[in-house]
Amino acid sequence: MESGITILSFGLFLVIFLWIGALAAKSSDNTESDYLLGSRSFGKVFVGLSAGATGNSGWIMIGAVGMAYSMGVSALLMVIAMFLGEVTFWTFFPDKINQISRKQNSQTIPEFLGSTVKKPQGRRIITLIVAVITVVFIGAYTAAQFAAAAKTLDVFFGVDPTIGALIAAASILVYCVTGGIRASIWTDVVQAFVVMFVCFGMLAVAVINGGGVSEIISGLNQIDPQLMNLTAGFSWLTLVAYLVGFFFFGLGFDISQPQVLVRLLAGRSPQEVKEAKWVYFGYVYSTWIAMVLFGIACRVLIPNISDPEQALPLYATQQFNPFLVGIVLAGVFSVIASTADSQLLVCSSALARDISPALHRRMSRKYGVKYEQFMTLVVGILAVIAAISISSTVFSLVLFASGAVASSLGPAMLMILLKRRTHYLALNSMMLAGLSTAILWRILGFNNILSEVCPGFIVAVLVHELLMKSVFKTKGHAIGDTFIK
Repeated sequence: MESGITILSFGLFLVIFLWIGALAAKSSDNTESDYLLGSRSFGKVFVGLSAGATGNSGWIMIGAVGMAYSMGVSALLMVIAMFLGEVTFWTFFPDKINQISRKQNSQTIPEFLGSTVKKPQGRRIITLIVAVITVVFIGAYTAAQFAAAAKTLDVFFGVDPTIGALIAAASILVYCVTGGIRASIWTDVVQAFVVMFVCFGMLAVAVINGGGVSEIISGLNQIDPQLMNLTAGFSWLTLVAYLVGFFFFGLGFDISQPQVLVRLLAGRSPQEVKEAKWVYFGYVYSTWIAMVLFGIACRVLIPNISDPEQALPLYATQQFNPFLVGIVLAGVFSVIASTADSQLLVCSSALARDISPALHRRMSRKYGVKYEQFMTLVVGILAVIAAISISSTVFSLVLFASGAVASSLGPAMLMILLKRRTHYLALNSMMLAGLSTAILWRILGFNNILSEVCPGFIVAVLVHELLMKSVFKTKGHAIGDTFIK
């Protein structure tokens, strides 16, 4: 009976999300431009909330809570470093991205990077490399979202993880396939409000049940005084490395992740996109900090959990009535869905449009936007299969996938946005160098000291500058009114 009430309240929110997705699909003009960018019609509130909801991902309520449960207040160090990196990006680049995409008529991120090259061969190579990186690593990121959903449904209802991943994917694909980015952004906005309600509500309940802040702090000190030490486990050297690493991660994430950047392309104007900064920060960091504090409180309220990433659903099922549990579940699903739908769309557009433009032209002439919709479905199915197969934690998979993209696409985006003199072979080399460095850094385990984005970013930029000052010393142009060769 109780599980039935939970399913009912969760189902109510699910129906609302699907209804909004249906409205978006009905409002679409069934063109590729509308499916990919919503005809560039979104204002600052929609851009900011949707970018924030997309960036948050399932790890805010799963991975971040688990991290805070394990580390204590030192989990806030990551928040601080990421914030500084993101501020750097949002201060200087969003309006430029929107402006350049309009000038080049770019509708995807691979197309955005490729369109800066004048030589057809160079344009094709860059577009292909960016598209492959997007499909592989953002696809893995999408699988992590489905894995987070499966883990949540397992805790709430004891649903087999395979079935849980299938349920999550089916629910998202219903509106994502038909409505494109318009459905994604409209549902993102509604889901963002659900997420805020759940994050702030869960934190408030935890603090009250814990007897107040002072009692929770006392409990943490009894368990382990290091849980209240902001720099616990760090020497000054490793602390600096940790902060610098996640500063680069914050900057690299925003400047590289196609599922976030495409929101900037879809903005109504460069000015609207620039002003979306405050909406983005207000949403992302209020919910993130709330979940970190909640995870810390859970260390006292529900100690000795075998899997810290299950802290939020475990606490909800223990403390709330079945109807409220359904609302919490809707919040967890919202933060997962708002990222997964965005990732599905950028992967499908890269697969359908950018990997084989000739095939895309033929299929689009024959089937129109239905070809894009079909590829979205294909990517969703592949992501579910990957989610069922993976064994790593949600947190580690998200960091690996997003770090690989940040280390490869991030430096290339930076060169374009700074209008540096470049050459398509230098751009290709820097992306591959950054990607290789990031993967090797993680394989060697150095990411426990310094995020792989930092060395990946630095190596990529050094490779680019070295090539431009030696091999391509007299070739290429600065990016601006002209194109690079």
